[in-house]
Amino acid sequence: MKIANSELPNQNCQELPDGRKLDSVHENWTIWTFIVFPVIRKNPYKSLNYLKHFLGLCVGISIAIISGMPYLPRYHIIDDDSYFHVTWQCHNKDWLLRWDWAKQIYYDLLLKYKDKFGITFHSYNFMDNHPHLIGHLRTKDEFSAFFRVVNCQLAKRINRQLKRKGQVVMDRFKSPKIESDEYMHNAMIYSDLNQYRAGKVKHPRHNTWSSYSYYAYGTPDPLITPSPSYLALDNTPEERQLAYRGMVEALITHPVELNISHTYFIGNPDWVISKYKELRMLLREKLSSRRKSLEFSG
Repeated sequence: MKIANSELPNQNCQELPDGRKLDSVHENWTIWTFIVFPVIRKNPYKSLNYLKHFLGLCVGISIAIISGMPYLPRYHIIDDDSYFHVTWQCHNKDWLLRWDWAKQIYYDLLLKYKDKFGITFHSYNFMDNHPHLIGHLRTKDEFSAFFRVVNCQLAKRINRQLKRKGQVVMDRFKSPKIESDEYMHNAMIYSDLNQYRAGKVKHPRHNTWSSYSYYAYGTPDPLITPSPSYLALDNTPEERQLAYRGMVEALITHPVELNISHTYFIGNPDWVISKYKELRMLLREKLSSRRKSLEFSG
């Protein structure tokens, strides 16, 4: 059962580590240089490295989107022991997750089966007609089996509740592979803003159905295992929560348009390019093999 968000502090003014408040446009800009990484005064290169990785995420995804790769089987994209971002849409783009009871059913199913199939969830955000799930898988076979079981159970329960028949999940789910934990962390922060960008909430802290409150305020959430990059943000839970809030506030103050769904790979641009080259070579081999097979049969 999901634990509801506790009453959260007012964040109209962002508190800095030294006790000052961000109450002007000029001070808001300091989110990038002060709040996002509280260790910047001790190690400025660490904050610059994270910023470089976030920009790499932007470029890497852009390259992936314009590459124009065709539909491919999942086993050509995802690997054992890898990070993922999963999303799917409700059938016919219906709003079948708009009710809290529907989101609760999905949450409970994820929680029930994740350990059995070797799935670790580091982040989630439930929209009204699609979810976003970010985490780590043990094997790609278990990964596929997990979502077959969960999505099948979800469809049965929603259909029973609504007295309807038919699909609930439209087609297969999307599951871009994420290069590393650091790029996964960046995707998590961006995903936290989905409800806010859609105008559903005034701030991510108002979204009950996401992992934002876990990372930003330490609200207990049994579905979530903290990501390694989050744990490396600082030494204490309070400092990590402050850092995470600052990273999200930075994206609110200085929006960046990304698409972490319509792509096969998320990561460093060089890595993304290399992965797409591998896929192109694989496609050429398959086409060549198919032509030879047709020629032989003809």
